Amino acid sequence: PITALSPSEKEIKFLIDSWLKGKADILNGIENEILIYVARPSLFNRVVDERKKDNSLGQKQIIDAKITSINIIQRSNNRIAANVVLNYQDKIINSSGEILSETVIPSLKVRYIIGKNKNNWQIVDYISSN
Repeated sequence: PITALSPSEKEIKFLIDSWLKGKADILNGIENEILIYVARPSLFNRVVDERKKDNSLGQKQIIDAKITSINIIQRSNNRIAANVVLNYQDKIINSSGEILSETVIPSLKVRYIIGKNKNNWQIVDYISSN
């Protein structure tokens, strides 16, 4: 967890990277212990619910998302907003490994809202805009 009073851009990037990795792991059916620490419970639960839905359909998602740029656009004592550009691709596959759908977005723009929860910073929400 990030506990700095005013996290650096590097720490914010690490937080978002941890979110992306944790979310990708869970949606791929892989356990991930860190997501609960980097995301608010409501956001964490949204990912878990999405995984349950995929699982009930016999599907999983393979997601590869890499940050190509980050720009902090708002900062206060308990809230940070960052515009991030991701190189993003995903595949939805069924239980026999067949690709059901595939998405490739070389420059996905996402605004992340990061909030301070007691002593540490967490992803509160995100908005994609392409």
